[in-house]
Amino acid sequence: MTPEMRRTLTVIQEYHAAHGVAPTFREIMKALDLKSKAPIHRRVHALIDRGYLVKLPGRDRAYVPASTVPDLTSVPADALRAELAKRERRHG
Repeated sequence: MTPEMRRTLTVIQEYHAAHGVAPTFREIMKALDLKSKAPIHRRVHALIDRGYLVKLPGRDRAYVPASTVPDLTSVPADALRAELAKRERRHG
């Protein structure tokens, strides 16, 4: 991991810990004192590709530190199916 990627990941982790959501690219840009969002876009996608961040579908700020994603391998499949069915009924 490059030093720039490490700094970007640190900003994201600290922001997520403080606010419960990932920072916007603009917030990361300001925190790193950069003039453009383009390097942030490249770094965030590189961190996703390398497994340091996890992309969440269908949400704004749709990436989180991988360390914050719960491990569902220990949850029984029936419990997961029941939760999905409940959400489908609620949201149609």
